[in-house]
Amino acid sequence: MSDEIQPFVVYRIDGAQMECALWQFKDGQKALAFFLSGDAATSFKESANLGPEWKIFCPAREALLQMLKGCHEAGIGYAVLDPDLERAKRIFNIQDILSAVAE
Repeated sequence: MSDEIQPFVVYRIDGAQMECALWQFKDGQKALAFFLSGDAATSFKESANLGPEWKIFCPAREALLQMLKGCHEAGIGYAVLDPDLERAKRIFNIQDILSAVAE
């Protein structure tokens, strides 16, 4: 059995760039927001007052890994699962994920 999740992501296209919804820790660090369901992603999108240009999708594994690599290169060190405005269910270290996939 695989312990991988297939998360949903909230995103928008800004010019030629894809921008994903981020969640902010109390210390100011930002994390990529992942969701276990489209409903959870929709709730986050609504509670964060993201506009109609923000969409929801469940990326394939390779696209997800590319997103994680891009976030890591941009200095975003974490991804969070099912965040709301106060807390997230789980926090993932992006470097640890990328290292595990490379093994």
